[in-house]
Amino acid sequence: MGLKIVSTNLKIAKAALILIVASTCGHILSLGKEILVANYFGITKVMDAFYAAITVPNLINSVLLSTFGAVFIPIFIRYKLKDKSEANHISSVITNYLFIFFIFASLFLYIFAPWIIRFGFHGLKPETINLAIKMLRIVCFTLILSGLIGIMAGILNAFEHFAWPAFSQMFVTITTILFILFFVKQLSIFTLIYGLLVGLILQFIFLIPITKGKGYHHYFDFNREHPAIKEMISLSFIFFIAMVASQLNIVVDRIMASYLAPGSIAALGYAGRLVQVPLVIFSSSIAIAVFPFFSSQIAENKIEEMKDSVAKSIRMSGFIFIPLTVILVILAKPIITLLFQRGLFDSHATNLTSIILICYSFQFFFYTVGMILARVFLAFQDMATLLKITIVGVIMNIVLNFLFIKIINPPAAGIALSTSVTYFTIMSLLFIFLKKQMSLSTKYILEGITKIIIASITAGIGIFFIFNLLNQIIASVTIINQVIQIGVPIIISGCLFIGTIFLLKMEEVNKFLGLMKSKVFSFGDKIR
Repeated sequence: MGLKIVSTNLKIAKAALILIVASTCGHILSLGKEILVANYFGITKVMDAFYAAITVPNLINSVLLSTFGAVFIPIFIRYKLKDKSEANHISSVITNYLFIFFIFASLFLYIFAPWIIRFGFHGLKPETINLAIKMLRIVCFTLILSGLIGIMAGILNAFEHFAWPAFSQMFVTITTILFILFFVKQLSIFTLIYGLLVGLILQFIFLIPITKGKGYHHYFDFNREHPAIKEMISLSFIFFIAMVASQLNIVVDRIMASYLAPGSIAALGYAGRLVQVPLVIFSSSIAIAVFPFFSSQIAENKIEEMKDSVAKSIRMSGFIFIPLTVILVILAKPIITLLFQRGLFDSHATNLTSIILICYSFQFFFYTVGMILARVFLAFQDMATLLKITIVGVIMNIVLNFLFIKIINPPAAGIALSTSVTYFTIMSLLFIFLKKQMSLSTKYILEGITKIIIASITAGIGIFFIFNLLNQIIASVTIINQVIQIGVPIIISGCLFIGTIFLLKMEEVNKFLGLMKSKVFSFGDKIR
């Protein structure tokens, strides 16, 4: 049993590392794109219009694809273990109906774009509203492409293939960068929309042969009477409502920000994009990696093995995100200055975005652990509990938004802090409810997190003093000097963190180093 647990945890770590490498590469490019966007558009009204335009399409896409992945993967894996052809038939039926839905959803958004923007973002200026309507009428058709891409990624993940779906996301970033560089004078803010559209087309074409190569065969089958289809539909209803409620937090945040000072939506967007870099690289990678294995462990009744996987995943999340939170709290402003402060992104934009980034950064650990625990409930197909907790989160987010907007300056930072507090509440509730179903090793988890907090505080003190010392020594403000002022404290404090962790005898360090030294992560394995 012990060897099997180690083997499964190694597979999870391997899958997570593949996703982390892919996400890191993608987000290095993405940061380059955001630097260009900040330079040309800053936190101006056109960026408010852009974020307003993509809000509803992103909501529909996230809700449907998250529901698809959460409900589809456990059932697909169960049937795949018995008969791959039948599993392909099941996925084909779901894909066909989702494709039809995405077409109708796109047409709906195109027709009702004026009412969606005017009603949803009433706080924006009239010219900003008109621009957002024009952009929504183009971006709505990306729903079809992003939907099909998400379905293919879910199928490949169910086959335990993670590399190419993750790496292929760079098509969108690359095309957007090229559109900004070559067409920004002609297209202005629409370079972001057309770059997204062309990138999705390329990604879709790229993934088709890979999906087929993994053994997936598509059938034009619309049989809703299959037991698996009925099971998915029954499970989807509750999870769909939960996902709508969950994604409403983003919509509510942007709607409320539309009533604040111009540029508030854009500043929340820039800070949110920076926060998404580590969240997608690590949180999403870990969550995507663990879900198929959690589903398999439950299907094979390996509950003890799953308990061990959950506990280790939580500790590893703390190992990554608690020190990262400390870094961003201390260095938020110099990081924003280095990345964005040029062109139309002025010092006011830097101050606003850096405060928002600090408030957002508190969510890192809570969000990641919440994602892991939610995957356990999904693997158990306990949608009802997720729905209840999600609804509590939405209500709490709205209440805290109103409260923090009034007491925090700038008000947009109150929206960000509300998000972090909400994720803490959701994580706590998920943990409490899961403890009722399975006895997680709370002592083992808390022991690890406590040691990580001690090491992170030690590193944070190092960052604070070294950064201020360099700030006094280095007078001129150049990009190289800014990199030195940020990079040197992070490197030295990183050594302090690792040294403290070693002294506290945490097992994660030795396991990670052993994993990196082994040859299991060959290039061939990454792209298989």
